Amino acid sequence: MTTRQHSSFAIVFILGLLAMLMPLSIDMYLPALPVISAQFGVPAGSAQMTLSTYILGFALGQLIYGPMADSLGRKPVILGGTLVFAAAAVACALAQTIDQLIVMRFFHGLAAAAASVVINALMRDIYPKEEFSRMMSFVMLVTTIAPLMAPIVGGWVLVWLSWHYIFWILAIAAILASVMIFALIKETLPVERRQPFHIRTTIGNFAALFRHKRVLSYMLASGFSFAGMFSFLSAGPFVYIEINHVPPQDFGYYFALNIVFLFVMTIINSRFVRRVEALNMFRAGLWIQFAMAVAMAASAAFMTPVSSPVNTLVLGPGNYSFSDFVKLGVPFTLIVMAVCIVMIPMLFPF
Repeated sequence: MTTRQHSSFAIVFILGLLAMLMPLSIDMYLPALPVISAQFGVPAGSAQMTLSTYILGFALGQLIYGPMADSLGRKPVILGGTLVFAAAAVACALAQTIDQLIVMRFFHGLAAAAASVVINALMRDIYPKEEFSRMMSFVMLVTTIAPLMAPIVGGWVLVWLSWHYIFWILAIAAILASVMIFALIKETLPVERRQPFHIRTTIGNFAALFRHKRVLSYMLASGFSFAGMFSFLSAGPFVYIEINHVPPQDFGYYFALNIVFLFVMTIINSRFVRRVEALNMFRAGLWIQFAMAVAMAASAAFMTPVSSPVNTLVLGPGNYSFSDFVKLGVPFTLIVMAVCIVMIPMLFPF
């Protein structure tokens, strides 16, 4: 194996590990939500707030890390973000109240956004266009596998140890990633190509999105759509574990069915979008999601652990058919989603 191949493998491995941190920090602790609610003596909605604030922090982070990486360079931003991620995970593990956990999860999400934003830019700096797609596919494969395995691992950690250790594991993974970034990743953005960071310019660029009603409608539609999925994620552990009496260590296996359905629908959508106009896919996805959401609500009283993920098949076509419309507005889409996740438990508590 050549030095170039060794270097490529190391870079992809490190970036794959970084890409795992975001889905792991969401899906790995899902089985613990009912335990967190019981341990702190708070309603389910308060435990679900730990997911909402994480998403809110992740959304706000996407507003700043891109311009920061263009100004300071890729390595300082991704290294700093990963170290803060580790520190926030430790703070979550040591939280003594639900309020502390909610606040620390905000900073956890804020730090997680650094890797999400910078990975793409860093790989574009390193690889030529034809090689970029191939290397990025490996990273995307990791981000698909991570949410599949994370709840299973989290469930067993919960049984053997406690929910605190889930965050200790995340902290250790982030520290290992930080060491590898420091030792093996070189700065890829030359000083002469860097752009000054002006917060007013950044805010102005994103504010311009709101002057385009069509773009705004896509962002809102996507935000509400993803809110449905994440509301299911935050409520799912309570439905499975408390209502259907699924053991925490088995929750991940049922949850994996949702990921499989999402993966299948992503593949189907990618095939259809080549033949069908993207706007038509957008409309079809919304209508399918609406119809299936009504069906899911109607069958809620008869749900079993198996029927729950089957009913969420809608989340595949509903969420993945129009993502290209909202790339520029991803942070605002996530903010809409976070607000919805906060409001739903308040309006419809367990």
